[in-house]
Amino acid sequence: MNLLPISLLLLVLGGCTGSPGYHVEEYQEIKFEDLAEDIKIPAKAWDALEFKSAGGHEEAAPSAGGEHGAPAGGEHSSTKNLLFSEVTVFLVQKNPGIVEGEAVKILLPKGGGTIDLSRFITGQRGSFYVGFEFPAFEKATAKKVLFVSGTRKRRIEQKIFGAGCNQFFDITDRFMKEMKGEGLKVNTTQERYLSVLGGTFLFSAQQGSDIHVAQVTFKNSQYTPLFCEVP
Repeated sequence: MNLLPISLLLLVLGGCTGSPGYHVEEYQEIKFEDLAEDIKIPAKAWDALEFKSAGGHEEAAPSAGGEHGAPAGGEHSSTKNLLFSEVTVFLVQKNPGIVEGEAVKILLPKGGGTIDLSRFITGQRGSFYVGFEFPAFEKATAKKVLFVSGTRKRRIEQKIFGAGCNQFFDITDRFMKEMKGEGLKVNTTQERYLSVLGGTFLFSAQQGSDIHVAQVTFKNSQYTPLFCEVP
């Protein structure tokens, strides 16, 4: 598994600044009815979502209070149930005119879905916040959040943006911390936000013998050359 570069980690998961971020009182609510599209992710990413170690075995569940773990039983245990669960996405502008509707709450069906950001993000320069709500985490004894990059690396003002194609990262701990704060803050200047969000966020939560999973894929149909494949 690749380690997230420090510069990219700081860009993606910036610290809290006291702003409410994506936690606002009112949202424009949008419900997606279509089932999630099939997506391709690395086999090792699926192993991580099922809480398997690098050697193919189950990770041990924490004795108490941990964020990572796994169900008891072997890899092919018949008691392990993989269930698709709902996930909600929040897009909230920091600067005026960035998000269509100012604050949007997107309700995705079981299993998640794909969000075309061209529908929600304007051409204005500025920042906006992204938040996620995965209800299965509330009663989970083990949690996992992965990010699979779907954008090419590119150079902007002597800096490299984007993680590149076919790369995935375990962002569980920092993700949980940021969702308790303002969320992920990204910037639209030169479409920097696409180098951060472009790709798939994968969620997995262990509840007893059940593993609840969902995915959120971000694309932008106006900037397909930035992506590894046409979304």
